[in-house]
Amino acid sequence: MIILGTKPVQHDACFALVRDGEPLFIYEQERFNRIKHGMSSHLSVLFEALDEYAIAPDQIDLVTNCIDPSRLEARKRQARGYLSAPHAQDMELYLEWRIPTWHKALLAAGFPADRVVNIPHHICHCAGVYYASPFEDAAILSVDGSGETETLMLAHGSGNDLDVLRTVPLPQSLGLFYQGATMWLGWGFGEEGKTMALAAYGDPTRHRAALDAFIHVDNTGAYTFLPAQHRGKNRYTSPELATTLFARSFGPPRQPREPLTSLHQDVAAAVQAICEEIMLNSARHLKESTGSANLLITGGVALNSAANGRIMRSGTFDRIDVYPQANDSGTALGGALYAHHRLGGSERPRRWHITHPYWGREIDLDNLPDVAARHGQRGIRVADQETAAELLADGHTLGWVQGRSEVGPRALGNRSILANPLAPDIKRRINDGIKHRENWRPFAPSVLREDLTEYFDADQDLPYMTIVAPLREEWRDKLASVGHVDGTARVQTVTEESNPRFYALLQAFKRRTGLGVLLNTSFNDRGEPLVQTCEQAFRLYLTSAMDALCIGDWLFTDKQPHAPVQPFAPYLDNFARIPSGRLALVEPAGPMPEPMKAHLMSRADVYPATLPTVLAEAASRRWDGVLFYMGGTADLFVFDRELYFSDWADASRRIMEEAGLPVHWIDGRGDVTAARDVLYMHHTSFQCPVPATYERHWA
Repeated sequence: MIILGTKPVQHDACFALVRDGEPLFIYEQERFNRIKHGMSSHLSVLFEALDEYAIAPDQIDLVTNCIDPSRLEARKRQARGYLSAPHAQDMELYLEWRIPTWHKALLAAGFPADRVVNIPHHICHCAGVYYASPFEDAAILSVDGSGETETLMLAHGSGNDLDVLRTVPLPQSLGLFYQGATMWLGWGFGEEGKTMALAAYGDPTRHRAALDAFIHVDNTGAYTFLPAQHRGKNRYTSPELATTLFARSFGPPRQPREPLTSLHQDVAAAVQAICEEIMLNSARHLKESTGSANLLITGGVALNSAANGRIMRSGTFDRIDVYPQANDSGTALGGALYAHHRLGGSERPRRWHITHPYWGREIDLDNLPDVAARHGQRGIRVADQETAAELLADGHTLGWVQGRSEVGPRALGNRSILANPLAPDIKRRINDGIKHRENWRPFAPSVLREDLTEYFDADQDLPYMTIVAPLREEWRDKLASVGHVDGTARVQTVTEESNPRFYALLQAFKRRTGLGVLLNTSFNDRGEPLVQTCEQAFRLYLTSAMDALCIGDWLFTDKQPHAPVQPFAPYLDNFARIPSGRLALVEPAGPMPEPMKAHLMSRADVYPATLPTVLAEAASRRWDGVLFYMGGTADLFVFDRELYFSDWADASRRIMEEAGLPVHWIDGRGDVTAARDVLYMHHTSFQCPVPATYERHWA
């Protein structure tokens, strides 16, 4: 039984292939298109992955979608409950377009309708943690921005059963509330971790009353946005919350370059306190309802490791697990596991559970010699971890790239930057010289599992950096580089079974220093996903102050003079998808950013953004392809109805149909999407004569 789980298109896009209940791969879009959180509108990564594993699309028995279009009418009724008439009508049009789009993306890629199954969003979240767990009985808490109609779900897993106990409906959303605060603080989508880190510097009581007037929390973890009881125009999206609730209560949103003040720290602390209260009260209610000894936490809010740590320290449950893909990317595996255990006709035994997070793509070691030679770097082969451990003990920073990449947003020992946490000034050296990020944000420790209790006030496996634990008092000053101002740290415990190579490195480091802890941060530059290839690893190594780089058993320690290397930019990798030959570049969204445009100028002619000119020139077939710079984020190519039916979309179709030229759309970050893969998704009356990008995979 082969089941493909998908979180297709939009943010955190992900594909998980499961055979007989066990994953073969879990590929996150962001690792391939280099756009953090994987904003996308196409499924090319999926088909490349199937090719890699020699599986044809028609061998797949079921394909799961993590948004259920059958919930559309319920969602529309919900909107009518809190929006006044004209605004409810606008919302209904928006929902009628948006909710079916995930399903349509799979059909447009060629999957037969009778093989595509739609599973409610929070069920996918819950299934992803329960069916991957070793437990036959567990309470489950799922919290995020929203699914179809819910923003929080309490569930109980028992045997093969997964029962929903309670939900919190839209527009009440802890995820959007927290995200709204993050935007008011001057940060963007996916940067909620900064709010959590900043909260430790503030007073949670100083501005709590202003927020309590908006969000009411009871002792079971249920919560209500009080103004949502009145019909109006507020959809309670995170940007609306930033510019209404937070701006009215605390002043204008902070601009990105403005300094952080005590006000910002205190508001972050109050928001974090509310988050922890909801999570802890929900956990206690689950304990009373299920009697289970085990708690599984999932959903985007589950990445709030401070809230998870508070639940663990409360002692409410014997065991708490938060798996690495708590965000929406985890709904791909969750959907596949749910289908395997619940939709296959007969009940299937639970014979697999997660023991490690390394389900991403293998590092491309075959390309390493060529990449190193092209950059003029010479390495040595090392038989064990002793040389790398010696470098770390001496205070050097080390890029560490091994095997298959970890899933989820945390580096867990296969795509990591490592350092000695006792080295002088190590935190500033990495922040300023490698990561280019704020110095008040904490790094994380990786610790030998058997040494956990020596350094931390915790005694359970914490393998995924998703739960904070307090540093023991005697180690707080010594390990300040991996601890936060509140005395906690986002711990990763390492065992020989989960990662033999990383475990051996930690042991070798301990033999030299007496310390079973390493500073571990993600191998990426600011705004970049974890590195995926040797080329990307070398790019950061050579453009930063990183001292050494270890890829597989090759160690590079002596940077040789080299040609200039361009720092991270997503388009450097994505533009490889643009066809060769002479191209036309059209800019309907305004001028393409100059660095991006410069990368194309050797083979592209820039044409004025006027429809008659573009269509006439395309008809002359002077080019081998046409590029449209559309700006925004690539998910809008299928989720923005106005864009989809714009004159420029129509021109793209005409160029493909009448001139027979390939057309590619480029978004504001440099992601490249074949227009034929998206511009026929919502149409039944058009047939594009240009073969779909995916057709060769089916053939």
